[in-house]
Amino acid sequence: MTGIARHQASDSDELAGALSGWSQDYTQLGRGRLHAELLHIQLVEASLIYEHSNLHLHENMTPPEGQVVFGIPLSMSTDSTFNGGTLARDTLLVLEGGQEMEICAPGEIGMLGMTIDRRLLAHLLGAEEQERLEQALDRRRLDISPLSAQRLRQDLCTSIGAFERAEFDPRSADDGLRAVMPGLDCVFQGLDEVLRAPARHSGVMPRSLEQRRRLVLAAVEIMQARLDLPLSMPELCQALNTSHRTLQYCFRQICQATPQQFFLSLRLAEARRRLKQDPVQSITTLALDLGFASSSHFSSLYKRLYGEQPSLTSRRA
Repeated sequence: MTGIARHQASDSDELAGALSGWSQDYTQLGRGRLHAELLHIQLVEASLIYEHSNLHLHENMTPPEGQVVFGIPLSMSTDSTFNGGTLARDTLLVLEGGQEMEICAPGEIGMLGMTIDRRLLAHLLGAEEQERLEQALDRRRLDISPLSAQRLRQDLCTSIGAFERAEFDPRSADDGLRAVMPGLDCVFQGLDEVLRAPARHSGVMPRSLEQRRRLVLAAVEIMQARLDLPLSMPELCQALNTSHRTLQYCFRQICQATPQQFFLSLRLAEARRRLKQDPVQSITTLALDLGFASSSHFSSLYKRLYGEQPSLTSRRA
């Protein structure tokens, strides 16, 4: 359905459900209160997106099937990553709908993006541009020139502003085309610069990096199945048939956190979820159910991550 949706989120679960049609999961790793906003302008066969958050988050996402996603940072902290590789200010992301991927930002990040239906792209692009697009989809992550990146940011911001000021109507197919065409032109200008230039480095993820990413995903899957049970790092390493040093290295590269920090964040997120679902439950019982040694220890860790006591979360729910 076409239209403009704005969301303000103070919780990772709220943020995960904000983008219609996407499968998203956020793990808060940074301490403090989350302040996130998302603007989603759904057009006819396309969409425009702006997302901003202020804390260290790990995002796992899958765009809708049949869509191609073009994204670029608007603002960001250093050391942000996409699928474990560097996400720089002038990094263009070109993503296929239905494919799972991750972004990890150790602090503030703002992203601009547009999605375009595959059928519309087939109508708009010539044979050479289609070939460029497939090359870009294979790479996913391309470092374009600062000038092309800045033009893309400006065009996306201009198009978003036109809908916010009601100069464009999201229900109009013509307005939708007018909104995405300048950005699409900038995308292909950037792709031409990268793909026609002599190869300096490939945006394709090295096999070793892909293996590290898959190891982290497998570890997270085990963690999520053991949120209410003790899970030591030796147990986790044994289940994954890897060494403690390797697991630590992979988590630091992909998530910029240790496995222990990530597992603790998952357990605290589950506690926050349960407090909102059942505000009258005993915090002591909840803490023990999730494997914490005591309610005071749990409350201390909870406040350190979320900036508030669990009792305050219950009262707000």
